[in-house]
Amino acid sequence: MRKRIILTVPLLFLATAICHAHSLTLKEADSIIIILLFVVIALIVVVVVGRRQHKISLRREEQLLRILNMLDEYRAMMADGILTLDEQEELLKRYQPEVKKAKVISIDERKAFYVKMDARVNKEKPFTDPDFNQQALADFMEVDLETFRRLVPRYENADRTLDYINSLRAEYAAKLLMEQSGLTLEDMAGKCGFRNTAAFLNAFKFAFGITPTDYLNSMNQMFKKKAQ
Repeated sequence: MRKRIILTVPLLFLATAICHAHSLTLKEADSIIIILLFVVIALIVVVVVGRRQHKISLRREEQLLRILNMLDEYRAMMADGILTLDEQEELLKRYQPEVKKAKVISIDERKAFYVKMDARVNKEKPFTDPDFNQQALADFMEVDLETFRRLVPRYENADRTLDYINSLRAEYAAKLLMEQSGLTLEDMAGKCGFRNTAAFLNAFKFAFGITPTDYLNSMNQMFKKKAQ
């Protein structure tokens, strides 16, 4: 580009000198110079486009040569019988581009799945099993773990899924407190799927902001006020 500019400047000076030598008017001289500028710009564009096309052609040739070399290597290995069938399949997988794409899941599908999941889990209460976790929830909804994470992205992380499960256990515990107030905390924890009382108390306080005992007392007081 620098060479073209260096060549263009003398060309313009030469054109100016010729115009003065032939006693052309200023308007005629300007017209000639403008035409020369357009010619120079057109030549520069042609050269730039030509170089770009040349680079693209070279890149394609390199890719084609790489593919041909891989095919030659593969044929050579096949001819020598170096690889077993399993090794051949692995080699082909390595050279073959990955074209498998995950199915796009819409927002409506995610919402419908979550509503269905929440309703089923609350109805059937599989969370009363202490081993009920993210994988178990996916199995319960009859989908693989990867699909579950894509359908419920908020619970993609296993710990967040466990928080959701523990919140369901805490809600179930709140219901049992009103129906079976004579249960001990240990019995309540076991019935709701918690492994121990400490886990039950933590989950309950996280869900409701108070302990089970305080919750039961507040509910009893509320019912007494309504009864009066």
